[in-house]
Amino acid sequence: MEWLSVREVHISGGIRVLSYDRSCNFLYPGDMTGEKTTIEIQKYSSLFSDIKNLGLEVIGCDFFTGSHSEAPPEWRSKSSGWLTWDQGRDWSFIAHGAFIKGDSKLYDIATRISHQLRGCEWRVRQLSESYMDQLNAKLKSGDFKSDQRFLDGFTGLCYLAAQTFLVDACTLRDYLIEFYWHVKPTGAKNITSIGSLLKHWEKTPPLDPHGVKIQEISSQGNWLDILGSYRNLIIHAAPLATAGATLYAITGTVQLSNSVYLPFVKLPLPSDPGKLKADRTSGKHFDDPSLRRARFHNIIGSTEAVSALDSLTYANSCLEKLSIWAASLAELSPVEAEIPVIVPIAGSLKIT
Repeated sequence: MEWLSVREVHISGGIRVLSYDRSCNFLYPGDMTGEKTTIEIQKYSSLFSDIKNLGLEVIGCDFFTGSHSEAPPEWRSKSSGWLTWDQGRDWSFIAHGAFIKGDSKLYDIATRISHQLRGCEWRVRQLSESYMDQLNAKLKSGDFKSDQRFLDGFTGLCYLAAQTFLVDACTLRDYLIEFYWHVKPTGAKNITSIGSLLKHWEKTPPLDPHGVKIQEISSQGNWLDILGSYRNLIIHAAPLATAGATLYAITGTVQLSNSVYLPFVKLPLPSDPGKLKADRTSGKHFDDPSLRRARFHNIIGSTEAVSALDSLTYANSCLEKLSIWAASLAELSPVEAEIPVIVPIAGSLKIT
C-alpha cells in the first residue's frame, strides 16, 4: 500500500512519531538527548500497532495531505478506532435528518453535539501540543532528570489547555443530556443540564435503560461525576493549577520494548476535586497556621504527583467515554441520519 499521507502521531507524555513514507519514520525525542531516532514501520496500515509494540500509548494523529501552510492537519483522537471523529460526523447527519423533517429543536441540539465533539477532540490535540512544548523546553534546558518537579513558562499553558478541555467536555455532557430529555416521550419539563436532570430524578427515578445508565455513570465516584467535579472546581472555586497545592510538571522516563529509554512529562491533576471545591468554598482551605502558602511551601508532593492522574491521559480517556455515550444516545434519534447530498439546480451545472 502506498503512503497515503504524512502522519504525526501524538504519544502520551509529549512524545511524537513522524511518519513520512516507508523509509522515513522518526521517534521524537528518540532518546534522552532530545534528538530524533529512526524507527521501522512495516507498512502504512501498521503504524499504530508498530507504535504500540514499542510500548507507547497513542493519543491521536495529525494527517497531512497537503501543504501545512495552506490547511490545518486532519486531527483524529485515537481510542476505539476513530470514534470521536465518527461521532462528530454521524451527529451532523442526524442534524441534517432533523432539518429535512423540519424539527428545528432537534436540528440545533444535534448540530451543537456534533460541533462540541469536534471541539473536545481538538482540545485534546491542544493539550498534547502543550505537552510537547513542555517536554522540548525541559530537554533544551539541559537539566532533565527523572522524577523532577518543575515549573516554567510552559507549565501554566499545559494546565490552561487541560482546564479548557474539562469545561468543554462538560458542555458536551450537558448537550447530550438535553438531547436525551428532548427525545423522551415523557420529557415535558425542559431539562438542559446534568444537575437539573439528577434533581428531577430525586422524585422520579428513571426506568428506561438510557436513563438508568446516565444515573449510574453520574453517581458519586463514577467517571461522569468526577469529570463534573473538576469542572465545578474550575468554574466555582479556583484555576486548576492552583486550586489546591500548586501543581508542577513532573519528568519521567519510559523504557521501550527495545530497551531504549525515552523522556516524557506528566502534568498531574489534583486529587478529589469535589472535596477541594468544598474546602475552598467553606474557607477551610485557608486555615493555614503554619503559613505554608506564604512561605511558598504549598507545592504538590512528589509522592502525590507520581500517583495522581495525568492531565492528557485523563482527557483522552474522558473523550473516549463521552464518545461511546454519544454513540449510544444516537440510537434514540427520532429521525434517520441523512448524508447531505448536493443537487445542482437544473441547467446550472456545466461540464467542460
